[in-house]
Amino acid sequence: MNTNIPNLAGVATSNLVEQIGTGKFSASYINWSRTMALLREHAPGWQPEMVTAPDGYVLHQAPVGAYLLIRFRNGDVTTPPVPQAVMDVRNAAIPVDRITARDITDTHRRGVCMAAAFTFGLAYELWAKLPLESGYAESPPPAPKPPSPKVSPVPDIELPPEEQAHVAAIVDGIVAAWTEGKEFEAISAYYEIADNDHKIAAWKLMAPQSKLRALLKANQPTAQAA
Repeated sequence: MNTNIPNLAGVATSNLVEQIGTGKFSASYINWSRTMALLREHAPGWQPEMVTAPDGYVLHQAPVGAYLLIRFRNGDVTTPPVPQAVMDVRNAAIPVDRITARDITDTHRRGVCMAAAFTFGLAYELWAKLPLESGYAESPPPAPKPPSPKVSPVPDIELPPEEQAHVAAIVDGIVAAWTEGKEFEAISAYYEIADNDHKIAAWKLMAPQSKLRALLKANQPTAQAA
């Protein structure tokens, strides 16, 4: 078994990159599922795993909030663990007693991508704001956007009370970020909602903020052309 840590710098290409936001609020990223597909193809045998705390729990407590420790394993060989804080839409640590299961799963996905760049150099170019192959540039000329699909009418979604509370908390963070002029944070938080029912429910909750919803509709993530 080859247990040498692979160097995956240069593996990520521009056709995998997506854009979110516009102007000074724009950012480039590669979806976590594409990151894992690259890892399976170019570093077979290496899989991410979480290092548990001494009490056996996945969260490691800090003076404020908590973090995950993520490493990669290939058989009996493991890489040094990399911490990833559990954060809200403003990148502030979430108090331990307010961390939900959804916060942990979202942090795990983000943390795996960060740890892959830290450990293998996979898509490190995005973190370092360097060009990728196939002509990718950090600030490409804006491509013509297709007409935004109409979101209304929004179907009625019945969520369990705990999920309703979770979605309401996300919306509170989105509205707060938008109100403070942090448009990129608001856009990122909305499009990081993976569950479609949660996204629909969040959209309905933001009905009073028509300008915010217009901003979100105008900044739907799109795949970057190669």
